[in-house]
Amino acid sequence: MRTLRICIGSNNGEDIATTHMGDTEYFYIYDLVENTGGTFIEQRKNVAKDMEHAQADKMKAIISIVDDAEIFVAHQKSPNFIKIAKQTKYQPVVVNVAAIPAILESLQGEFKQIYTYVERRKNGETFEIIPVIA
Repeated sequence: MRTLRICIGSNNGEDIATTHMGDTEYFYIYDLVENTGGTFIEQRKNVAKDMEHAQADKMKAIISIVDDAEIFVAHQKSPNFIKIAKQTKYQPVVVNVAAIPAILESLQGEFKQIYTYVERRKNGETFEIIPVIA
């Protein structure tokens, strides 16, 4: 079975934060298994929350907290999300739903396409595609 490791920024563990992913209190890590669903792995404190957005160090600090994730999920496309897409092995995804279970369900619906992006990145390719999922 194919699995994707997902990071969702949230302040309460129930809904995705409406701010940038890097401004959330916590990162919630899930494994999404194809045709099965999401499994909660753990909550991680965002110790980089109060750093300035423009600092490259903030992006690096956040990545170091969630470096085992393959997909970063947020409610909006931030400048750092664009940089992450262009410069890293991580696949950013923007979602238009709030509840984490609904997000996992939406990602499951797009699993094959997102998995393809993740595999391309694992092979060293970088590109600007940031899927927006309703």
